[in-house]
Amino acid sequence: MAQNPEWVLDPKHFPVWQAPDGSRRVNLLVSPETCGAGDISAGLFWLHPGHETQADIHPESAEIYYVVSGRGRLVMDGQEFRVEKGMTVYIPAGVEHQSFNDGHEDLCFFYAFAPPPPGPSKQEDQGWNRVAFR
Repeated sequence: MAQNPEWVLDPKHFPVWQAPDGSRRVNLLVSPETCGAGDISAGLFWLHPGHETQADIHPESAEIYYVVSGRGRLVMDGQEFRVEKGMTVYIPAGVEHQSFNDGHEDLCFFYAFAPPPPGPSKQEDQGWNRVAFR
């Protein structure tokens, strides 16, 4: 038996949260609560077709996206990029970014922050609804 079973995470054991407007879902996997990680946070994020995120900026945290499925646009500091399944995106700390799903399926990112951005990270504290386990 492994001494640290919390180091290997199965997404179906963690809740999926939906934004109050129904535009996106998130499955937080790596966090202090899930596995004791204090230096990084990560999970899965789905943006539904025809939706966009709000412009976002993390002054002290770099972020990485790996595009798991779908396609769309990503605007970073005013520059537009096309993204699709299999691509990786690096977003340096302090760079404003916004995602747009102009495809026909969910745009899904595996995301990671280092270090985790400060502020509330629990979806229930932000009005999100738990919709399922994966």
